[in-house]
Amino acid sequence: MLERPASRPAASFGEAVARARGFMALDDASILPEAHTALLADAPADLAVVLLHGFTNHPGQFREFAPMVRAKGANVFIPRLPDHGDVDRLTTRLKHLTAEAWLASATEAIDIACGLGKRVAVLGISTSGLLCAYAVQYRSDVWRSVPVSPFFALLQLPHGVSSSIGALLRWVPNMFLWWDPRVKAKQRPRTAYPRFSTRALGQALRISDLVYRDADREKALAQQAYTIVNRADPAVNNAVSAEVSRDWHGLRGYGVAYRELRNLPTNHDIIEPDNPLARTDLVYPILLDALFSEELPT
Repeated sequence: MLERPASRPAASFGEAVARARGFMALDDASILPEAHTALLADAPADLAVVLLHGFTNHPGQFREFAPMVRAKGANVFIPRLPDHGDVDRLTTRLKHLTAEAWLASATEAIDIACGLGKRVAVLGISTSGLLCAYAVQYRSDVWRSVPVSPFFALLQLPHGVSSSIGALLRWVPNMFLWWDPRVKAKQRPRTAYPRFSTRALGQALRISDLVYRDADREKALAQQAYTIVNRADPAVNNAVSAEVSRDWHGLRGYGVAYRELRNLPTNHDIIEPDNPLARTDLVYPILLDALFSEELPT
């Protein structure tokens, strides 16, 4: 059973900054400078935004997007998630990553944001889209959560099949597989890991299992949920994301939106600026609107 980590929201701006520095203290010489946890804040704001990077990437994934969020008046916190950002792109750190560590890190990041702004929004992609879905389901202090291309199910597989594969990946010995066997270590972005841990992938699917189960039987606690997917995403099953969004809406009847982007190339990571297929010129304005618009689309 996957335990939900305890939450302790920051009570003040000063406490939030101090706890953010605790995150930053984890970034030693083994971590790429561009992968360090980042805090863009100098005073309390109306909105604090947590940006959660994807699996095998790092906070540098938001190097172009975060300043846009900050320019609109929000405080921004971008934590480096556990075992990411190593200077050695072929590190084996990820084989130790657990769902518990992922959730504890995201929980602490949102707790910190509670002291940075009057309202809190969180946005993340892929496995971090799952962390955003977790925030939708269990965090009543989140104003809006934006899961982007959430990793509820592998490829185009039904959730049950994907869940079974996740269990298998957690049971068999860990392997490191290339994201793209054609280019191997030349995979872009050049600072992210070109390989992934099968054990860590299986651990991420534990978070999927938890949220998928509870979305159908417990009212989601966040005030608003806005799921965004690429219709041509080859890596995840958008139908499962849509099902979870319908479950959230069905038990609440309000504060839930789902948007499928239909004018993008076949591609999963629609945020990374070093990905030539990301089309950030089209995606970033949509994500900014998802974070700042007062009303959700119908």
